[in-house]
This record gives sequence, C-alpha cells and structure tokens, in this order.
Amino acid sequence: MRTQQKKPKSDQLLVKETAIEKEMLDPPSAITSDFFSLEDALRKLEEVRQEAEEAYASDNQIDPVPYSAYDDAHVLLKMIHRNVPMPDIGWAEDGSLGFEWRPEGGIATIGIYGDNLVIYAAFFGEKRQVEGVCALSDIVFLKGFITTLRNLFQ
Repeated sequence: MRTQQKKPKSDQLLVKETAIEKEMLDPPSAITSDFFSLEDALRKLEEVRQEAEEAYASDNQIDPVPYSAYDDAHVLLKMIHRNVPMPDIGWAEDGSLGFEWRPEGGIATIGIYGDNLVIYAAFFGEKRQVEGVCALSDIVFLKGFITTLRNLFQ
C-alpha cells in the first residue's frame, strides 16, 4: 500500500523560492503587468490538490501527487504569473501536476513530479517546437521557455 509523502516544512519551500528569486533575470518588481493573479492560481492549485487526494482515496491504483510537487508548482507559478496567461492546472494518475496553455495554433505544457525537475514542451505551427527537462533552479532554461510562452500569446 502506497502512502503520501510527508509534507515538507514550510521553511524548505521558502528557501527554494528565495534561491530562485535571487537568480531570476527579471526581478518581479521590474515587471509591471500581471497576466493572472497568483492568488487565483494558488486557489486553483489547492482545488486540484483536494481533487487528486479524493481520487487517490477512492482508487489506490492512482499514484498520489507528492507534496513536493505542489511546492514546486507554487514556486513555478510565482515565476510565471507576470509573464503568461493563467494555465489550466491539473493532475495526472501518474502522480504529476500539469500546466497547460492553448494559444492559437499550438499547445504548451509543463509537467511537475516534485523532484525539482520541470518537463516542458511547446508545439506551434508545423515545424516549430520547444521541449526539454530542466531543474527548477535552472533559471536560464526556464526563462527561455517562459519567454517562448509569452511570445505565443502576443
């Protein structure tokens, strides 16, 4: 029988967020327009958490989403909320969280498993695509993908 991971201490999340914010190329104060409210996204993330936990409670064939995935999602939402529209946020039976955007003529996704890795992909047009895996702390790659996302919506 599988069990949920213990929820990490909140100071672990704070350390992760602080380290990432220090390395960000565009500090939050330098960006003036919000594409979506961080509070709304975090509310949606909480709804997804409750839904995933209810599903796991009724069907233990589903992998539980680890608390660390929610922490990673929180950090990522803090990074992107000033740069792109609100993603659709959901969970998958493999124990992951996903963000999805559907700009005209394409799709962009981010997968989060709680292992400090971000799996990202954007497909638009016939020949243009961006995909990869990077550490949540790899600001250069993440900023590149966030820029791609922002460009898809302009």
